[in-house]
Amino acid sequence: MKSFFKIGCLGLIGIIALIVVVVMVSGGDDDSADGPSKVDNGEEGNEESKEESKEEEIENTEFEVGEKVELDGQMVEVTKVEKSQGNDFDTPSDGNEFVIVHVSIENNGDEEISYNPFNFKMQNSNGQIEDMGLITVDNDTALSSGDLAPGGNVSGTLSFEQPKDDDGLKLIFEPGFWSTDEIVFNVS
Repeated sequence: MKSFFKIGCLGLIGIIALIVVVVMVSGGDDDSADGPSKVDNGEEGNEESKEESKEEEIENTEFEVGEKVELDGQMVEVTKVEKSQGNDFDTPSDGNEFVIVHVSIENNGDEEISYNPFNFKMQNSNGQIEDMGLITVDNDTALSSGDLAPGGNVSGTLSFEQPKDDDGLKLIFEPGFWSTDEIVFNVS
């Protein structure tokens, strides 16, 4: 009975140690405590205006096309948004259109990061939040998945089927499975 108890305790300690290691590895830097922040594009000004600008950026939770935003060492930018009625092989449902979002990701951290098109979702004006669809209109430019070394960058497209002329579209980026932070881009 004592040896069974020892084995049970050792197993429990092993499980706890494994959980601690997983949390430490996936936790990354604690720099994300402030959430996403807009990157300064080199505009000069006095210290007071820089401090005010930084406060505004931290409070800003939604960003526009063309703004670079950093979160968890990843610099993310929506560079362009296109609308499409499809091609000969793939067309949207009646009343819908394809929304093709061009994104760029840079690794500004000191460690390798993973990127994946499934880190992105789109919310429409009806409040529906959806993953990318299996849409073929952007096969040659679609963002794939992989890893980025420090200083590395990648770009590609993400395609979603959304209501035609929806003016409330938002692209949501979550840097990883364990992260609760997100970046929201207005893409309408």
